[in-house]
Amino acid sequence: MMFRKTRIRLVTLNVVVVLLLLNGLGSAVYYTMKYRLYSQVDREMTKVSQRLAVDALPRLHRIEDDPFPYNRQERKKFNDLDRRYVLLVWDSFGRVIGTAFSDRLEPEEYAKFQHNGKADGIETKTVNGQIYRMQTVTVPKKVVVGNRIQTAYQFQLIYNLAPEQNVLDSLLYVVMIGDIISIVIAIVAGWFLARRALIPIQVSWEKQQQFIADASHELRTPLTAIMVNLERLFKHPDHTIEQESEKIMIGMQEAKRLSRLVSDLLTLARSDSNELQIMNQTLRLDEVAIKCTQVFAQLAIAREIRLETDIQQPIEMVGDQERLHQLMVILLDNALKYTNEDGRIYVSCKKEGGRVSILVKDSGIGISKEDIPYLFDRFFRVDKMRSRATEGTGLGLSIAKWIVDAHHGKIQVSSEVGIGTSFLVTLPIKP
Repeated sequence: MMFRKTRIRLVTLNVVVVLLLLNGLGSAVYYTMKYRLYSQVDREMTKVSQRLAVDALPRLHRIEDDPFPYNRQERKKFNDLDRRYVLLVWDSFGRVIGTAFSDRLEPEEYAKFQHNGKADGIETKTVNGQIYRMQTVTVPKKVVVGNRIQTAYQFQLIYNLAPEQNVLDSLLYVVMIGDIISIVIAIVAGWFLARRALIPIQVSWEKQQQFIADASHELRTPLTAIMVNLERLFKHPDHTIEQESEKIMIGMQEAKRLSRLVSDLLTLARSDSNELQIMNQTLRLDEVAIKCTQVFAQLAIAREIRLETDIQQPIEMVGDQERLHQLMVILLDNALKYTNEDGRIYVSCKKEGGRVSILVKDSGIGISKEDIPYLFDRFFRVDKMRSRATEGTGLGLSIAKWIVDAHHGKIQVSSEVGIGTSFLVTLPIKP
């Protein structure tokens, strides 16, 4: 349920971000196109207005006259107006004294374009649902209206923006359809990607929950044993230490086991938070391997196990000597625990090019192929009853894996049930 809510929040956030981006981009495209179209119209209107200010129409028709009374030469001279514009000529009293190409406007609409009391310039006006771009130029000039000469006070160019508005409406429609399609795609893709992105987090969460449960269980066992044995001591307060030595010994063993477990947990916790740093320094790996095998040789003799070594000398590398020593101890301890009497443990340490290989091979009980992928998981033990007898915590190989990874190396496991197990570690000589 928690991850489902997180997934919904991620998808919602993605949709909002996509919607804002698309609206921002769509608005930018729309208003840029509108600006360019209007600017183009304004430039053309300015050119025509300049011509009117200089030449003016030699002849205008009165409102009640038939339109287009010009001769062929006059019509050719102002042919561009015929195609695109309406011209209204106003006198100083705010009356229309003449028009050109006014067939595109109804006479009763002229008054709606009146520009009295305003500065000259270009503006946009909506009349009867139609959008017009209008430029007013105040230039007192003599013009011929019908058969009379009159003084024109203002020339007013009017352009119907219907073609440009159709382009803008089509663009807005495309942007809206694109928004809808993009939102649908964002929801579907966001739901899928959020699920993919949350898989590692969910796996880590489940591992953490399992780790906490396992750690609580492992900590509870030695603590219970210590408390039980201490309570037994209080039942016989007059007994001597010798009489209660067995219970004291059991309590001490469990306390040591608890201390090792807490130390391992602390190591893994620090490694997860990157607080535990590797101290890189030049060291002799062969000396580390020899020292570890010498310690375990005595334990192997006590259990009647043959410990054979093949350690190349010298082997210099850069790494953390303490952690590499801990790695060798974990691998040798693991081999010794699961090798029966009259068994054999083989340890080799060799330099191979720019890397060092460490092989620890035993003839122990082996591991099934189904369990090998989980071997480095925390608290994982193939045989919990056997591990309990050998006082294992199930954290050793997890720490070994972390040490190898911290040195940018690799660790591989091969095993067969009843035949034995081998761990092969390869480390770079220089990080």
